[in-house]
Amino acid sequence: MSRRTVIGAGIAIAGLYIVAAALSGHLSPLARGPLLDGIGPPQPYRWVNPPPDLAATNQTPSSGTFHVPLDPKGSHPEVFVTSDNQVTLIAPEGAFDTKAGQIEVTLSVTPLDPATLPSPGNKLTIFGNAYRLEAVYQPSGDPAALALPLDLVFLYPVTTNLHASLHQLYTSTDKQTWTAQEGSDSLAQQQAEGPMRALGWVVIAGKAGTSTITPSSPTGSSGSSTAIVLIVLAACTGLIGLGLLVRGRGDGSVPSRRRR
Repeated sequence: MSRRTVIGAGIAIAGLYIVAAALSGHLSPLARGPLLDGIGPPQPYRWVNPPPDLAATNQTPSSGTFHVPLDPKGSHPEVFVTSDNQVTLIAPEGAFDTKAGQIEVTLSVTPLDPATLPSPGNKLTIFGNAYRLEAVYQPSGDPAALALPLDLVFLYPVTTNLHASLHQLYTSTDKQTWTAQEGSDSLAQQQAEGPMRALGWVVIAGKAGTSTITPSSPTGSSGSSTAIVLIVLAACTGLIGLGLLVRGRGDGSVPSRRRR
């Protein structure tokens, strides 16, 4: 096999990997991690008000203060993660409108005890902490409203007595009325994702006590299945390319005998 064929196979493998990674990230923020990341147990959840049996080992959850630069077209696209990795905020370009004399928006995330908030209703249980999101312009300190939704990715806890088949984002602007947001739920990673269209309060809620063996997230299942197919296809192509490479080296390593 020629060296040109081997190099071509390697380029094809790399290209397919890039396409798979890009498409999986487009399908869902929950699939945006590197395709080669290992699978391990989720980190211990950090509670504002932990269950009694977890109080001794609980750590305080992280708050966050993030800075979103402004230009004449509005805010820059940004991705923010709290230091405990329990909250990820994805701000698209133009999430905040520009304002005369202002150079940035300060976006803050504060964990709260969900017991201080009313229930989303419909026999739903809040999983983990509640969070409040606020934003102000700088240097004026005036409140900043969202022009485009943020995309939120939240970790949630699962314990022996606290689990559900579906976890969903609920948001509120007044701490009284909650709105369910369509998004994704990854039971394996204990992450729920969805939009936040107006700043305020957010919780992850679900109907507690049902089995967690089979996920039932309609919006997340399609994207996850497609991403898995792409990963398998990339792996198969990689094996074929490796075989071609080994074969090419083998063909070139055995010298031919000349007749005398």
